[in-house]
Amino acid sequence: MPATAPGRDSILKSLYGMASYMRSHSVPPEFAGEGSPAIRGSGPVSFSAALVPFLEAVQQFDAARLQEKRLASAWSARTGLYGNPPRYYDQNLAMFALGYEEHRYRIQSNGDLEVSWQR
Repeated sequence: MPATAPGRDSILKSLYGMASYMRSHSVPPEFAGEGSPAIRGSGPVSFSAALVPFLEAVQQFDAARLQEKRLASAWSARTGLYGNPPRYYDQNLAMFALGYEEHRYRIQSNGDLEVSWQR
């Protein structure tokens, strides 16, 4: 979401819990919610991929780099896929997160999708 999008700051603030968690943890949780325990497990590599744009948006650049390293270490040169075994969901989250990070696409403030190959 572009920095100029209405409500962006409110959305980022509502996700403060994850931003705070990632300041002191190297792997995102598998589950975060209400109840006991509210946070549990280690999330798959795709959760790391999905967090990179968010962590950059909240200016936690060191945490974002750590998640990128986790993602890179889970990539198989043999298969070209993430995770062992590679899972469909991991590939999709990684594709969307990396596509954003590599500026292959952007969501405009009006909600339109801008893709790099149509510029």
